Amino acid sequence: MPGKFHFELVSPERKIMSEEVAMVTIPGEEGDFGVLAGHSPLLSSIRPGVITINRESNDNPKRYFVAGGFADVTQAQCTVLAEDATDLSLVDVTSLDAEIAALSSQTDERSAVKLAIARAKRSAIG
Repeated sequence: MPGKFHFELVSPERKIMSEEVAMVTIPGEEGDFGVLAGHSPLLSSIRPGVITINRESNDNPKRYFVAGGFADVTQAQCTVLAEDATDLSLVDVTSLDAEIAALSSQTDERSAVKLAIARAKRSAIG
């Protein structure tokens, strides 16, 4: 793998991560894409899905569920501005299943969007 580059994951509430990484995989609107050091400049909207972050080429990746947003990639840096980001290792599956059940009985459009995101998050966990 090429060298490292600077990666930032930012939500409206806070900067979640800011460090040097070896590779990031992002759920782009047109499909998943990987980012390595020296990547061609790119601006992409992202769909709900999982961002996978490898600090080293052979480590256990860190996984965050994002509810959408934008990715800005340059040769030296990648910044993801996420609508919402959740560390998948911290998700309480029982609470998430209860949220899905509660949202399933709602009929308004806002609840339908929340339900779709909650289901996508549950799918990402497995």
